[in-house]
Amino acid sequence: MVLLAAALVLTAAAGCGDSQNGSIRDQARSGDGKGYVSGDGSIEVTAPERRRSPLQVTGTTLTGSPWKLSTERGKVVVLNVWGSWCAPCVKEAPDLEAAWQRLRDKPVQFMGLNTRESTGNAAAFLSSRNITYPSLSDDGGRNLLALRGRAATVPTTLVLDRQGREAARVLGPLTASTLTGLVTDVLAEPAQSS
Repeated sequence: MVLLAAALVLTAAAGCGDSQNGSIRDQARSGDGKGYVSGDGSIEVTAPERRRSPLQVTGTTLTGSPWKLSTERGKVVVLNVWGSWCAPCVKEAPDLEAAWQRLRDKPVQFMGLNTRESTGNAAAFLSSRNITYPSLSDDGGRNLLALRGRAATVPTTLVLDRQGREAARVLGPLTASTLTGLVTDVLAEPAQSS
């Protein structure tokens, strides 16, 4: 009986994790010292009727201006958690800027959420890559907590509807076309859904 129970536990444990290379579990256990867990680019879209209450994100931009997500109501907001020390973040930066350039004449706001680095380093990175949308300075993790656990990997990109509710999430790097498509879909939602 004990052996049967042990076999069932081992079988269940083997089925719980993702056995693919690069899974979050495997990255966390690897001990490679890269300092972050990256996502696989998976996309999660939430229907309007299933969206949770609006997020509450506030902070100071890298240029020293105060910002509150609540002041962006009526716009679709893209929040991107990033750091210049994160290779997938560096890779996706041009795609985020390309999407911003395509969408900036619409009721859309992009905001980066820099994490784990100084304001000076973050600003220098954005300047060197010609990133024109604003980014919040690292605030010691308060805004990551405000995202309610929805940014477990770096980078993570959230697309928020006009009420500030999460409409889509991408774990890991994304492309300009993917992000543009997600934002366009949320922009097309009827006003009563958003």
